[in-house]
Amino acid sequence: MPWGEDNLRNGRMITVLMVTALCSACAVPPDRMPGEGVTLSEKYARLGQDGTENSAVQDRALQDKAWWEYYGDAELNALIVQALADNPGMNQTRSRLEQAAAAARIAVADLLPDLSVTGDRSTSNGDNESPSSFTLRGAASYELDLWGGNKANYRSDKLQAQAAAEDVRTAAITLSASIVESWLTLLSLREEEQLLREQIETNEMILGLQHKRYENGVAQALDVLQQKEALERSRASLPDVLAQQELVEHQLALLAGTNPSAPPEISGKALPKLLGLPSTGVPVELLAARPDITAAWLRLLSADWASEAARVERLPNFDISATYSTTSAKFKNLFELWMLDLALGLVMPLFDGGARAAEQARQEALADERFQNYRETVLAAIGEVEDALSLNHHQLHRVAAVEEQLSASRNALEQAQISYANGNTEYIGVLNSLTSVQSLEQQLVRERRDAALERVGLYRALGLRTGVHHAIAMEGQGDG
Repeated sequence: MPWGEDNLRNGRMITVLMVTALCSACAVPPDRMPGEGVTLSEKYARLGQDGTENSAVQDRALQDKAWWEYYGDAELNALIVQALADNPGMNQTRSRLEQAAAAARIAVADLLPDLSVTGDRSTSNGDNESPSSFTLRGAASYELDLWGGNKANYRSDKLQAQAAAEDVRTAAITLSASIVESWLTLLSLREEEQLLREQIETNEMILGLQHKRYENGVAQALDVLQQKEALERSRASLPDVLAQQELVEHQLALLAGTNPSAPPEISGKALPKLLGLPSTGVPVELLAARPDITAAWLRLLSADWASEAARVERLPNFDISATYSTTSAKFKNLFELWMLDLALGLVMPLFDGGARAAEQARQEALADERFQNYRETVLAAIGEVEDALSLNHHQLHRVAAVEEQLSASRNALEQAQISYANGNTEYIGVLNSLTSVQSLEQQLVRERRDAALERVGLYRALGLRTGVHHAIAMEGQGDG
């Protein structure tokens, strides 16, 4: 009697201890939550200071199509589609995605049995008519993933592949925004070119009038020379604008993945209407919207699993193997006599000079590095949105201020012309007012361009939809 109940109790205790030991040894990474290590505010500081930005939000249909399509320019849309397909940098990122996906598929192999079959036929001295010998061998092996090390490696590689997919989205956001920025710059340069040509024409007309006034003794030679100088200054500005246009066209060709010698056809001549302010939401929404944040998060989880895989690598390893062999002088009798060997193997690391422990320490340090990189990425993303909101806010005020200044300068020019015609002032007063007006007209074009570029920067910072989606679909892989 003492034998039965005590043994039963002891057996249960031993079973519980074994299960506990097995569970504690299994690979289980830290339980993390998105946003870990970062204190996220309830709203952006810019919106907290001035809520007017929320009143001019872009149409909610942004969720259904790419943001740049709101410009309504078919050439721009086609250029971005071409760039997303042909840009070398974009395709390099896709290649890295394919590499990561292949690495994940390789890791799956460690979770499956390894099977191999070999066969041969032997003859005496190459005489096919003499008795032959046929041999067939089959081998199978399977590593018992008792501690979950192989599964941890697989999950780590799968997360790396998913992070690479987010890298493709990040590259698409950067590329599309760069193309829109270059496109806007080109259109503003063309608008500036047209403005310069009009100013040159105006200065030529005024110079002609001053010549006539001088011939009639109404104007001085100095008036003519001063107007001539203003004309040449306008003409000198034109080559710089034309050169910048060519450089931007070359840049667009490179972004589109084509030869700069044959830049894309862009027919626009002026800046389009400024896009509306997008709905910024709250900082926590960046965790899902920004693919670079998602990629950093996935790489952190991947490092956690790799660290666990390195830890269980220090534990005993079990594998099962089976070998099937058969030999016969005739092929038809090959399966009559056969032999099957089964074996269970145990590999226990006893001494490796500290290599496995060092590898575990390295993986843990890598996981900590990835954690800090994730925190840095989140903070940088919030900072980019804050900066973009601030720049958009102040740039709009700057455009309005230049418009007011230009209006005042035009009024001053009109009064100076009246005063000069009545002989009350020197021509230098008219020339100064004319120069101020023309300079402010050029500045206004550039300020409107900067406002458009800052708006694109806000769309980029928010990680808004690009129409590019890449998913890593691996059969039977719903975990991790």
